Amino acid sequence: MQTPRVETNRAIDPPTARYGVFKPAEVIIRPDQILRVHGYKDRARVRPVIRAAAEAIGQRAQSLFAPEIHYRRLAVRVLDDDGLILDGGLVFRSEAFAHFLDKAREIVVAIATMGSALDREVIAHMERFEPLEALFLETAGWLGIENMTKQFGGVLREWAQAEGYRVTCRLGPGYDYRISGRSITWSLEEQERIFAAFEGIALPVTLLPSCVMLPKMSRTGIFGFVPAY
Repeated sequence: MQTPRVETNRAIDPPTARYGVFKPAEVIIRPDQILRVHGYKDRARVRPVIRAAAEAIGQRAQSLFAPEIHYRRLAVRVLDDDGLILDGGLVFRSEAFAHFLDKAREIVVAIATMGSALDREVIAHMERFEPLEALFLETAGWLGIENMTKQFGGVLREWAQAEGYRVTCRLGPGYDYRISGRSITWSLEEQERIFAAFEGIALPVTLLPSCVMLPKMSRTGIFGFVPAY
């Protein structure tokens, strides 16, 4: 598949682009964020050695980040209780779609990663028997990917508004969704179909047979473009 590669930093990419790579200008991790994840809510009561580790790891993580999100926009052919069929014949199956993507005209399929350097550093800390540093670094990675996803969502909202749409929440394989008191799962195995949307495109993320991704600090998902009125 020969698709032009469009790199973007914030909202400079034309909203009509069908494929692109979003690279945030900056992903900042604050030490307090790392500490809160691990139950340290009052900074004044955190032991100095723990606080120093969070500060050092936050800075180190930012130097290792290589954040990017590969995305494709695909028109919706069918959306019903069985699932979703997109332009090009790509099929996703989950009862959750009819609820969360109701009336969606287009779907943005995305693969995000913070890069492999972070993974290597976590492993290196574990091999040196530095579990606190490894734990904080991994936490910083997940905070970073969450930050990047929110930035990407902001860009999607700008595009959607320009075209008379609104953007749905992100849905991801392997997650459970509550609908009318029931828990609906989008199967993790459908990671393969996410990656199929990028056939022929060189990606910085590899999908293993177990549907686990490498680098570890990676995530996939879809967003819906729904008419605003």
